[in-house]
Amino acid sequence: MGGQMIRLVLTLVALIAAVPAARAEALITSLSTHRLQITSNFVGSEIVLFGSIERDSQTVARSGGYDMAVVVRGPRAKIITRRKDRVFGIWMNTDAREFVEVPTSYTLLSNKPAEALADLDVRRRQQIGLQGIALQTSRPGTNPEGTVTFREAFLRINQARGLFRENPTGVTFLTPTLFRATIPVVSNTPVGAFEVDIYLMSGGVILARENTNFEVTKTGFEAFVANAARDNGLIYGMAAAAMALFTGWAASVVFRRD
Repeated sequence: MGGQMIRLVLTLVALIAAVPAARAEALITSLSTHRLQITSNFVGSEIVLFGSIERDSQTVARSGGYDMAVVVRGPRAKIITRRKDRVFGIWMNTDAREFVEVPTSYTLLSNKPAEALADLDVRRRQQIGLQGIALQTSRPGTNPEGTVTFREAFLRINQARGLFRENPTGVTFLTPTLFRATIPVVSNTPVGAFEVDIYLMSGGVILARENTNFEVTKTGFEAFVANAARDNGLIYGMAAAAMALFTGWAASVVFRRD
């Protein structure tokens, strides 16, 4: 009898575990394009994100309404930030920090300022907003106070270049459950795969999360040169040297004095 009871309990536990967890809200999103091709005269573009909030039949509307955060991260790379100081009257690099696996661009689109979406701990865990970005150095234990200064400089420089930004009005709710966001792609945007994370929030709590991606690629002559340099380095180097020699010879002929 005891064995049958144990088997019954285990069966019930297995059945409960097999039932998918109910989700009060879910996100359905779509991008206007997943591939953006750019040329040498590229001056910027936009990618539109559309989405809807799906609620199950037992979920009532949130009393405080919904908040939305869309985080767009560019290709990750190793980036070195250097500090220059005057040494004996000459500006020289005196210190540096190497940040690893850093997004080369970062955009936060939301319906309100980042600090109003959630507390700093939540934003740091999810890397929502410029204050929440995790910048890991190659030598974590090296002068932590100095690293904070380099972090601030890194963010300031990239904000000035338009690669790191926050837009507290970047998400528009068309209805209480339909939203739209316009992702800016600046003229100096890096080439590669971009990650897009969409967070549905309410009262500082993340209710649902969805992710998608798009790719920025070069096309035309620029793409040909980049592919040649990457896939046929020796031939590309010889062609570049030959072109330099020809250009020098042609200049000497044109500007030769008799």
